[in-house]
Amino acid sequence: MAHGFTAMPLEVLVRFGRWDEVLAAPEPPDFLPLAGALRHVARGIALAAKGDIPQATAEQKEFLAARKNVDKDATFGNNKAADLLDIAQLLLDGEILGRNGKVEEGIAQLRAAVQLEDKLRYSEPPDWIHPVRHALGATLLAAGKAAEAEQVYREDLLKQPNNGWSLYGLARSLHLQEKHDEAKQIDARFQEVWKDADIKITSSCFCQPAK
Repeated sequence: MAHGFTAMPLEVLVRFGRWDEVLAAPEPPDFLPLAGALRHVARGIALAAKGDIPQATAEQKEFLAARKNVDKDATFGNNKAADLLDIAQLLLDGEILGRNGKVEEGIAQLRAAVQLEDKLRYSEPPDWIHPVRHALGATLLAAGKAAEAEQVYREDLLKQPNNGWSLYGLARSLHLQEKHDEAKQIDARFQEVWKDADIKITSSCFCQPAK
């Protein structure tokens, strides 16, 4: 049960886009196969974000091999490890496809990952700590699909009220649609919830540049 939690430091680094630190992180011992598999996901996302698609694809292959070493009955918090690995696989697919110019295919994979994430059992903290909607929304904005991104962020805020990442993305999606009056209201909410943060964000996911 504890195996997956050893991968959480890497997931936090992914959350904050600290790609070089992700890539410098050591491989976990063999007796932590779930952490090992998730490390390949983190590395794949980092490499895709840095534009190194060949190496990201290599990590993707390593992940597919590594997940076979995770016992089918393994758990992570309140969920089956296999369910989390399914989300991870789709997320990594989506990141690589999107960065490789296959935007529509990448968006489809991210949407599929969102559907699986919604089916996870409740756990606190969440067993999957980086909401896929944040990556999906940022990808939609980068693709010029602001209206679709708006819907994604609104859905996330129903699940996570006043989440700063989604408030930022929602405001940006509204501005891009020239819904400036509502966007300014969301901007104000974002500034309030983010006032004590020690980082500045320009996207709901560091995996995608600002739009």
